[in-house]
Amino acid sequence: MIQDINEKAREDIIYDTLKGVLLYHNTLAKYPIHWHNDVEIILLLSGTLRIKFHNDKSTIVDCAPGDLIMIAPGTLHEYISESTGGEKLILLFDIGGYSQISSLVPLLKTLPPFVHIKQTEHPIETAKLQNYFWEIDRLYGESDEFLKISVYSLVTLILAQIGSMHPNEKRQVPDSADPQRKNIDKIVSVTNYIDSHRSDDLTVEQLAELAGFSKFHFERLFKNYMGISCYQYITKRRILMAQELLGDTNMSIMDIALQSGFFSLSTFNRVFKDMNNCSPTEFRKLYRTGADLTGKDAVPDKKK
Repeated sequence: MIQDINEKAREDIIYDTLKGVLLYHNTLAKYPIHWHNDVEIILLLSGTLRIKFHNDKSTIVDCAPGDLIMIAPGTLHEYISESTGGEKLILLFDIGGYSQISSLVPLLKTLPPFVHIKQTEHPIETAKLQNYFWEIDRLYGESDEFLKISVYSLVTLILAQIGSMHPNEKRQVPDSADPQRKNIDKIVSVTNYIDSHRSDDLTVEQLAELAGFSKFHFERLFKNYMGISCYQYITKRRILMAQELLGDTNMSIMDIALQSGFFSLSTFNRVFKDMNNCSPTEFRKLYRTGADLTGKDAVPDKKK
């Protein structure tokens, strides 16, 4: 299920069924080298799976049926199996939604590039994780809001289980690590910061300093790896936040604009309409009547 891989190997994950969570079955034996901003957990159901990780040094991992492997955001990896691909259940989720759970913060901040959980070594733990996967598979796609909450809770349980199995494992990238890998880590760190501070008055200069780059170098790297400018990314994430608030709360349009990081109501209305083909008020009405909401992908690349 290849979503969209750009020339810098970044894969865009499309959450078209449930916001922030994607689950699908896959039998591909080979999959091109890629990375993404999301956590990926693979449960191998049958056959074989060989994954090559490109960190400070290349690592090849062979999975057996019943094994799980968790891949951290920003980790370059590919499937390299020579035989027919085994059946896999793949779970991807946006890490931002779980970084606010205090008990999970130590795990999320110290994720190693990957964690391989072997069924032969952890039969009880893998049985629990497999049950969580099957329950998500059963509930995934249901329209009932309480069932959606159950899916998010199950993802949290998966993270908690893996965290309890690897309490002391730290993610380390040596100084000698591949430059592309280090750049990816820095860009991912910036995107996580943006997602956690969308209400703030963010500037490209501030984010460049956070990443340790000059403004010019940062803007070039960000666009190379993310496919859009930093300004466009911030705007998209703010509009996404506004959409969530419009659909899930009764806040006023002005309050939503401020909460989403827009300090001018007219600017918020204009940018929102450019991206969604409707005003915030129209979006709220359409959302609550279940109408189709089709927005534009493009965000004008201009400074605030």
